[in-house]
Amino acid sequence: MCGRYYIEIDEKELRDICDAVEKKQKEAAEQLTIKFSGEIFPMDIVPVQTGLNQYQAMKWGFIGFDGRPIINARSETALAKLMFKESMLERRCLIPASGYYEWQKSESKKKYRFYLPDSPMYFAGCYRQEKNSLLANFVILTRQTARGIKEIHNRMPVIIPNNHIETWLYKGPQAMDFAIEDLLCEAV
Repeated sequence: MCGRYYIEIDEKELRDICDAVEKKQKEAAEQLTIKFSGEIFPMDIVPVQTGLNQYQAMKWGFIGFDGRPIINARSETALAKLMFKESMLERRCLIPASGYYEWQKSESKKKYRFYLPDSPMYFAGCYRQEKNSLLANFVILTRQTARGIKEIHNRMPVIIPNNHIETWLYKGPQAMDFAIEDLLCEAV
C-alpha cells in the first residue's frame, strides 16, 4: 500500500509541472490549494501527468461506494474491478514523486522512506471524474514488493521507468511489466 508520498524535486521538470498546473488553476472558477512539495496525504490536491507535457491538478483517492476514499488499486486486479477498469483502459496517469513512505509494524511502528537516486520517480495511476467535483480523482497502482522491501511492507507503488512513460500513458497497462524494482531505503 502507498499511503503517503513526498515531493522534494528542485528541478526544471517540476517547475514545468507547477507552471502548467498553476495556469490551469487560474483558469478554474474556484481557487484550489495544490501541494507541489512536502509530504502528500490522501485527498490532497497534487499535479498529475495525463499526457506528454500535459498536467492537471487532481485529488488523491477515488470515492468508494461507502463514501470513504480509496487511494490505491492492486495492479494485478485493477482491470477486473468495476471501480478501476474503465480508468485503467482509458485514463492512465503518472504521479511525479521523490519517494514514498511505508511503516514496518513490529513492537512499534517504524517509518521508512523509499526513493531512487535520481529523482523524480513516476507512480502509475489512473483517474476518473467524481460526481459534483471540480477535479478528477486518481489512485496509485500497487504491486507486490521488490526484493529487499518485503521485510518492511508487502506492497509498493508501480514505478514506471522514464523510457516507458509514453507506453503507460498511451499504449496501455502492459508498461507495468517494466516497473522499477530497485529502490533506496532509509529509516526516517
